[in-house]
Amino acid sequence: MRRAQSLANPSPIRACAVFAAVTLFSVSPAAAESSEGTKFGDAPLCEASAALIVDCPGSSGSCLLVGDNEKESSLFWFKLDDKPLHSAKQHEIKLKRHMIGDIEALAKLHDGPIVVFGSHSRNTSCVDIPERRTFGVIDHLTKESPIVKSIGPTPINCEALFGSYPPEESLINAACQAIKSAEDDANNARNDKPKCNEAKAYNAEGAVNVSKSKKPDIWIGLRAPLLPNHPIDKDRSNLAMLLHLQDLDHYRFDRVAVLDLGGRGIRELAYTDDGVVWVIAGPPHDLGKKESKKPWLKDQKAPFQLMRFQAAELNTNKIIVPEQLQELPPSSEGLAVYGETIFVLRDGDKPGEDKDQCAAHARYLKLPRTPANPR
Repeated sequence: MRRAQSLANPSPIRACAVFAAVTLFSVSPAAAESSEGTKFGDAPLCEASAALIVDCPGSSGSCLLVGDNEKESSLFWFKLDDKPLHSAKQHEIKLKRHMIGDIEALAKLHDGPIVVFGSHSRNTSCVDIPERRTFGVIDHLTKESPIVKSIGPTPINCEALFGSYPPEESLINAACQAIKSAEDDANNARNDKPKCNEAKAYNAEGAVNVSKSKKPDIWIGLRAPLLPNHPIDKDRSNLAMLLHLQDLDHYRFDRVAVLDLGGRGIRELAYTDDGVVWVIAGPPHDLGKKESKKPWLKDQKAPFQLMRFQAAELNTNKIIVPEQLQELPPSSEGLAVYGETIFVLRDGDKPGEDKDQCAAHARYLKLPRTPANPR
């Protein structure tokens, strides 16, 4: 993750018209707290960046597993029971043998292993950090320190990501060229933060395993870059990309799917057994404090949106247009669906001089799950 420049003022979780009204008029402290979420977690968990529902390590029941993009060798879990999330005890799991930089995505395999993905991105100055270009497989999640099989670092270039010579008019080739162009821009923006932010270099912030069998079927969602133009449908532009992971031994992709998120990128993904992929869509670049309060230019809605689509659409060649569900506040980064509840986690800020206190706490929103519309 390239750290956001600042946390914005609260943005409501309501319809578009309400969003516009609230930006013009003040809200009560209680309403502001509700719209921006409830504080949860304590240092060292401050920058909640990924979420996944898992079987509780070493005990029965379901737990919320959380990644922090500033903690390279830890994950955190909270038991989901009758207590609200902010009252649940926080547990830390230390990862053995490997550090995964900038953890931004978690995926679960059918027989229990957890896949932990680094963002494979640069920092805010476009400096390459090899630890971010890794991912790891935890064979068995335990209360103690689980062993991680690590893969990477993987170079961010066409051959490493897609192999040699993809067909010229294919989506894979179009994705390859979009990534190459963004990486070239990032190389030219090294040590220049404003220019780096505009480069929108490679940044993967979501992962889902949509398999209904033991064989993994993992898709990685890119926050950036966007696909500037569709290779076949020339009128469609600025599409978000999902890359299909070839296997668990390489960070290499054999298929590409594209989503029309209104010029937004993918900030997080979740999957439910009814075959639905859930998406947090948000800006491909970091927004400043004032900018994050303005409607998104392309559709005049809030910059962050909760959306969903059917996983079966990934097996078609069409441009996927997800169903828009809910406006979300800035820095919405973690997403997990548990029964009829949707958890949205918001990024906080790492400790400053006081190492035992988050500069800003992570927050969560608890939203109702509505029935999917037939498509």
